[in-house]
Amino acid sequence: MIKKIFDRLNSLNKFSKNIIKYGSAFSFIMCTMGVCIIAYNSLYTYKVATYNIGSTMVYTSIVVFAQIVVGSLLIDFFGTLLSNHE
Repeated sequence: MIKKIFDRLNSLNKFSKNIIKYGSAFSFIMCTMGVCIIAYNSLYTYKVATYNIGSTMVYTSIVVFAQIVVGSLLIDFFGTLLSNHE
């Protein structure tokens, strides 16, 4: 099962792989910034607004990562479908 997933991900075109690679890096940086803001808040400021900003960044980074993966898979699927149609 997992081998099929890795085989499918390895068969993606270069454009879709780049979208996933750079999108996951962006999502990881955003998540790290959110965690740092939460840690800063719990160590120094103790403000609800700062905690909300950090938790929103973490949540948004997870959603962005999911959208990037699904979007790149759709781009690959439709690109393959159109190239096979001709």
